[in-house]
Amino acid sequence: MSIHPNRLVEVPPTRGALCAALLFGAGLVASGQVTAADLILNEWNSVGSQKWLGNPASAVAGCPQPDGPNGATCSTNDDVFFGRLLGNGGDWIELVVVKDHADIRGWRVQWIEAAATDADGTDVWFGNGQTPQGQIIFSNAAVWSDLRAGTIITVVESSTALGGLDTDLSFDPCAGDWWINVNCFDTALVTCTANVVDPTNPSYDDPMDVGNDNWAARIVSAAGQEVIGMVGEGQSSWGATGVNSREACRLEADPSQSITPFSTYDDGDNSSCGQPNSWSDLVTQCKTYQNFALLRDPVIAEVCTSCRPFALNEYNAVSAASFLGGGTQAVDAAGGQAADSFFGRRAGNGGNWIEFVVIADHLDLRGATLRWRDKTSSGVVTLSSAAFWGDLPSGMLITLTESTTTEGGLNTDLSFNPSGGDRWVNINSFDTALVTGTTSTKPKHISGQFSTSNDRWAVSLWNASGQQVIEWQGEGSQNFRGGSVGSEDVCRLRENVTGRNTAASYYDDSNASSSFGSPNTWTACPGTAIVTQSFAGLPEVGCSFSAPNPADVNGDGQVNGLDLAAVLSAWGTNDAAADINDSGSVDATDLAALLASWGS
Repeated sequence: MSIHPNRLVEVPPTRGALCAALLFGAGLVASGQVTAADLILNEWNSVGSQKWLGNPASAVAGCPQPDGPNGATCSTNDDVFFGRLLGNGGDWIELVVVKDHADIRGWRVQWIEAAATDADGTDVWFGNGQTPQGQIIFSNAAVWSDLRAGTIITVVESSTALGGLDTDLSFDPCAGDWWINVNCFDTALVTCTANVVDPTNPSYDDPMDVGNDNWAARIVSAAGQEVIGMVGEGQSSWGATGVNSREACRLEADPSQSITPFSTYDDGDNSSCGQPNSWSDLVTQCKTYQNFALLRDPVIAEVCTSCRPFALNEYNAVSAASFLGGGTQAVDAAGGQAADSFFGRRAGNGGNWIEFVVIADHLDLRGATLRWRDKTSSGVVTLSSAAFWGDLPSGMLITLTESTTTEGGLNTDLSFNPSGGDRWVNINSFDTALVTGTTSTKPKHISGQFSTSNDRWAVSLWNASGQQVIEWQGEGSQNFRGGSVGSEDVCRLRENVTGRNTAASYYDDSNASSSFGSPNTWTACPGTAIVTQSFAGLPEVGCSFSAPNPADVNGDGQVNGLDLAAVLSAWGTNDAAADINDSGSVDATDLAALLASWGS
C-alpha cells in the first residue's frame, strides 16, 4: 500500500537513546532499560476533578469562576474523545504498543505521585507507603496476548456514566479503530491497586490516581524486567515545565521502540484520549500530529484485504450566522479573507453540505442511505434508484447540498466531464428524482432537510441491502484524531484519496479555506506552499471493494461463535461494533442479524 504522511512536520530526534542507562526513578535504583520497549506511556490526564482543560488558574475578566460547573465556557479547550468535560474524563492513562505481536499478560504499570500527600501508608510497590502510588496489572486474558503494533490502550477509572469510559475491546484497524479501552474495575482484564485516599469520599477504594503533583510511571514485564523507566514530572528525565491541574501530559514524538523516558514528554492544554497526540511545535509553530504509519502500515498491509469504495472528503461546519474563519463579511478574525473556492466569502459558507469521493469504479449506490449524527440529533438521507446512482465512476466528486442556489447553496448539477477537468456533480437533497427523502430527529423536520454541524458530526454509508459500506467518519467518529471542529470551520481530509482512507485518516479542522466541489487544499507547514489533494491513484490497483459484513463483529472475515459471544457480552450497551443494525443499542435485532449471516 502507499503510505501517506498524517502530520505536518517531523519532530526533532528524541533526547534519550544514549541516556536511558542513566535513568533514576524516585526511590529506585538505576533503571535497567537497555533494550527497546514493546509498550510505552503516551499520554495521561492531569486535570483535576473540578477543573477544566485549558481554564485560567483563577478568576479573570469573563471567567469569574474557572473551577466547577460554572467554568465550562471559560475556554474552548477539549479532548478529541471526551470533548469539553469537567475533569476531562477523570483518571486515565494511555499506552501505545510499539512492537508487533506484543504479549503483555502479567505486565504492570507502576506509578507514583511524589509531591502529593493523600497516601494511606500502604506500600503497593514503591518501598515507601507515605508516597501516593499504585499499579495496574494486566491479566492473563487472551486480549493481551497478541497486540498489534500501533494499538492504543487506555486505562480509565471512571465508568461512562460517571464521565469516564467503560471497557471497549472492539478493534478493527481496517476501519481505523486501533483503540482498546479497559476500565479499572474490569477485574477480568486488569487489577488496579492504589494507596490513595479520596478526602471527599474516604470509604471509596480508589484504584488509580493520576494528578499534577509529580506524577510518573514505569512499565515492568511479567518477569520483573523494567520495560521502560519512570516517565513523568519530577524525574531526572523530565524536560518540560511544571504540570498544573488544567493540563494533560503527552509524548511529543512519533511512537516507536526507541522512545525512552528522556524522549520529548510535555504538558499541554489539549488532549487526545485514544488517538494520536497533537501539539504546536515550538520551533515551527506548526500544528503537529504523531505519525503512526511505520507501526500501523505493515499491519494494514497484512490484515486489510478490502478497500473503501467511497470516502468522506469534506463537510461544512460553519454556522448560518458565521463566516469561515470568523469576523465579518469584509474580513475574517485573523484579518484575512478566508473563503470557499466556490461560494467565496459568505455567511454560512453555503449552508449544510457534504462532499464525497467515489473510489471504486462502477460503484452502485441505488437505494443506499447516508446516516448522519451529532451530539443532539441524527438523520438519514435515502438515495433513489435513479440510473445516475447505478454506475458511478472512480474519482467523481459528489457534493450534497440542502440549500438551493437562491438560498445560498446549489441546485442539482449532474454535468460531468473529467477529460475536460470537470469531475464534480452536485445533488440537492430536495431533488426527489435523486433523493427519495430524508429523516431527522430534529423538530419540525421536512423531508429534504439534513444537517452538518461542529457538534461531533459524523456520517456513514449503508447500501440497499443494509450493509455498512463506510464506517462513521468525521469529528463524531470515535476514531477521529484531528483538531476540534468549530462553528467557523470546515472539516476536510488532508491526504490524497485512496481506498485505504478510514475514519482514522488525517481529517482536520480548517478555518482558513474550504474547497466545495474541488480537491482539498492546505498550506504546508512550515512554509507557505499550497498542497492540492490528488486523485491520481484512483481506481486503486489491488483493492477489493466488497462491503464488510456488519455481523462480523470481530472483523476476522467470518460470522461465527466469536461474534455471537461479542454480541452477548455487549448486550444492552451501545457498543458500536456489536450494534450490527446501528440502532444505538445491542439487542435482539442485532442477534437476529447475526444469526441470519451465520457462516458467511
